[in-house]
Amino acid sequence: MKHTKIFIFIIGFIMLIACETNERKENLIGIWESYETHHSKVVLIFYKDSVITEYLGGEMHTNSKWNIDEEKIYFKNVRLKDTILKKMINYKYKLNETKDTLFIKVEGGKEDDYSTMKKVLTNPFDAKY
Repeated sequence: MKHTKIFIFIIGFIMLIACETNERKENLIGIWESYETHHSKVVLIFYKDSVITEYLGGEMHTNSKWNIDEEKIYFKNVRLKDTILKKMINYKYKLNETKDTLFIKVEGGKEDDYSTMKKVLTNPFDAKY
């Protein structure tokens, strides 16, 4: 009986953690556009298991796997076509209360390695096509 209670507790705890991670991911899924003036426009497109980063007017595209916890977003195997540019890039992040503004900063990066982004409905780089 004691082992059954422990097993049920462990399963419940694992489910709670998985649900929190899924909710955090769900909050980011979609298109995010930067509006900083200290760097060129960046667009992040979050999907369930991957993220596309577009910059330089939409001419540069990287993709990677991603995950999230309560403090950081983790980009794994950041690729440009078939080349891995970075094995891992970590970003500290914060979402505002309405979950439509995202602040990200490269962990261990320079002072200006940050971006404030708004959730948008369409990719602004697609307008040029």
